Amino acid sequence: MQSRDEQDHPLYQKDKTRIVAPAKAVQGVKRPRLPLRRQALLTYALMAVNGLIYLAGFLAPELEWELFLRGASIPQLVVVEGEVYRLFTAMFLHGSLGHVFFNVYALYIVGRAVEPVFGRLRFLLIYLLGGLTGSALSLALGGLTGASVGASGAVFAIFAAHAVHLYQNRRLYANVRGQLRHMAFLIGINLLIGFLPGSRIDNWGHIGGMLGGALLAWRIGPRLALLADPNRRERPIAAVDRNPLRLRLPDLVIYIGALVGLVFLAVNLLAA
Repeated sequence: MQSRDEQDHPLYQKDKTRIVAPAKAVQGVKRPRLPLRRQALLTYALMAVNGLIYLAGFLAPELEWELFLRGASIPQLVVVEGEVYRLFTAMFLHGSLGHVFFNVYALYIVGRAVEPVFGRLRFLLIYLLGGLTGSALSLALGGLTGASVGASGAVFAIFAAHAVHLYQNRRLYANVRGQLRHMAFLIGINLLIGFLPGSRIDNWGHIGGMLGGALLAWRIGPRLALLADPNRRERPIAAVDRNPLRLRLPDLVIYIGALVGLVFLAVNLLAA
């Protein structure tokens, strides 16, 4: 039995509509109805998890210190003690109120745009795998000193995924060049600040997350085609995804294998 959302979704209206062509073959269409699956509930859930973990530590300073000791990405412990799980747990810890606020707010802004189009599973995969790529690159290139925490790598992955999606489907969106320029400016400013002397920002984590999110979105992100009313061919009414995730499972396996290989290589090189 179909829910109300499914009945309204363009993917469930094949008897009334048909895919006519890739987006570029239809002229004069700037804003067709996109296949928005659901509200951005996963985005809100991730915001809540990050915020609540920080709040718990803020209210109980001894817990905050315990979370840091057990969950931060500390290269010495990852390499010497083999505590590789820290590359994951560090993604949900933050060092200050400003730190968690920036990441949660950035996730709120971009997640509401990306999750409904990508779907929850693809969104979660890019968030987690992109964040882990940031942690892995930070471990590989950041050296054995210091410690790293924060969801920035995962958030950068979502930003990069959004940029890739806009580029790949640029004929379906308005002012794509302007949006991409704006995103490039924001990312550039953040990276520049991270490279300033005395900065405590983990730029390798940001760069790794951005590269991971871009690569994942390029392979598993939605590729949209227009859906047209057979009675009005010149007026496409929606868009459908021609790159479903089930067709990209081999790409995911290869990516995860490469990520595991990067972590293994980084640990062994630093241990040498």
